[in-house]
Amino acid sequence: MSFKINYDKVYKFDLSNCLFGTLSKEKLYEIGKDGRFASHLLEPQLEEWFPELKHVKGCKGYDHIHRQDARLFDAKNFTHASGCKFMPSNMIGTGRKFDEEAFLKKTKDMSYIICDIVDFPSVSVVFKHGKELAKSYPKGNISLAKRSEVFGA
Repeated sequence: MSFKINYDKVYKFDLSNCLFGTLSKEKLYEIGKDGRFASHLLEPQLEEWFPELKHVKGCKGYDHIHRQDARLFDAKNFTHASGCKFMPSNMIGTGRKFDEEAFLKKTKDMSYIICDIVDFPSVSVVFKHGKELAKSYPKGNISLAKRSEVFGA
């Protein structure tokens, strides 16, 4: 099953058939709600769901490139713990500071793929233009309370 990229459209996926070794589904579902873990699996999965994307391995400042027009996409996870932080990774974490100028420069030409893993194994995916996200969320953070603004009801 594959889809064409449409910005602001919410795509829904059911990953309830996921397996890993002998781990129970309950354990996998709990692990799948952790953005640090889920990103390693969702980034290559996004390429399967959306064949226009090519997954780029490593820390390049983006996770995917559009196969036809070379648009850059950064995949971010929306979690129960922290909502969605879409500022550059070097601004996230203890002792790191938000740099508005660098944030705006990155979001200007970046597209974002926001994956809602709050209810994993149910995953919602939405594509957003970085410039629009930065206008709506100027600190690069979408709180859990704003989840419906991004993914609808």
